[in-house]
Amino acid sequence: MQDTFKNHMIQNYEIDELKDIARYGCVNGTAGTMIYYSQTIELYGQYTEELHTIISDWCEQTGETPEYLTKALAEGFTSFVNAVVWFCAEVLADELIIEYETKGEIA
Repeated sequence: MQDTFKNHMIQNYEIDELKDIARYGCVNGTAGTMIYYSQTIELYGQYTEELHTIISDWCEQTGETPEYLTKALAEGFTSFVNAVVWFCAEVLADELIIEYETKGEIA
C-alpha cells in the first residue's frame, strides 16, 4: 500500500471514527493520531505535497478558501500546520465515508 495521507486515514481510523471526524472535526479528539502538535507536524512533514493538493482541489471544487487556515497562518507555523492536517483529515474522512457508502460497505 502506498504511503499517502489517505492511506494513513484508512489504516488508522475505523468507519465510525471517520464519521465522527467528518461530522464533528478533529478538534474533539476523535483523530487519535492527530491530537498533539508533534503528531500534526510529523504528518505535515511526511505528506506536505498531498495535503496542499487536497486543499487546492477543495478550493477549486467549492470556489472558497477555508478561512480558518488563513487565520491559523496568522497565528504562526505550528497553528497553520495543525489546521492544514486537520482540514485535510476532515475532507478525506468525508470522502472515504462516501466511497464506503457507494461500495455498499456501510449503510
